[in-house]
Amino acid sequence: MENKRIIVRFKNWSIKSPFPSGQFVKVIGDDDKIGTETAMILHEYNVDTRQFSAKVLACLPKEGKNWRMDAQEEARRMDLRHLDVASVDPPGCKDIDDALHCITLPNGNYQVGVHIADVTHFVRAGAEIDKEAARRCTTVYMVDKRTDMLPGLLTENLCSLVHSVDRAAFSVIWEIDCKTFESVNIKFGKSIIRSRASLSYYQA
Repeated sequence: MENKRIIVRFKNWSIKSPFPSGQFVKVIGDDDKIGTETAMILHEYNVDTRQFSAKVLACLPKEGKNWRMDAQEEARRMDLRHLDVASVDPPGCKDIDDALHCITLPNGNYQVGVHIADVTHFVRAGAEIDKEAARRCTTVYMVDKRTDMLPGLLTENLCSLVHSVDRAAFSVIWEIDCKTFESVNIKFGKSIIRSRASLSYYQA
């Protein structure tokens, strides 16, 4: 076991012994390897790395990547596809969950909008996918991998605010006074956006 990372389950520690008693569980991998260190951290913090169950996957749209919002749902939302919305994320980001816009209004004030991917359109309260997301709590990012809170069809596709594609969002729009920079009006609600650009930090 030299230069190996292992998992041991402690059983007891007798007051008469200088060492605890335990049971060998498994070998994680070679010491100082990035994959081993990643696995150790995920295990230490009880991060669930299992594949999503069939019950969870059954909650996803049957159309998969070809899903499109129907006319009735579009009519219930603010149509913001005319706005020059853009996102700013690390290079190579696939799960783009927020975007923004800023324009000058005819009265000279600024309109600032923040748009968040509307995951609730696909994750209904109490559904199996909702319970799984609540149990996982968050997406965990490591150096060489990512453990998702929701299936990739949502995180990397239908709920990712990529450019040039219509996406369901929840938007908050402020009107900002051009002199005082105070908010003078605000509206919010479910929307449809079409991002113009998915920018990296360097591009922005």
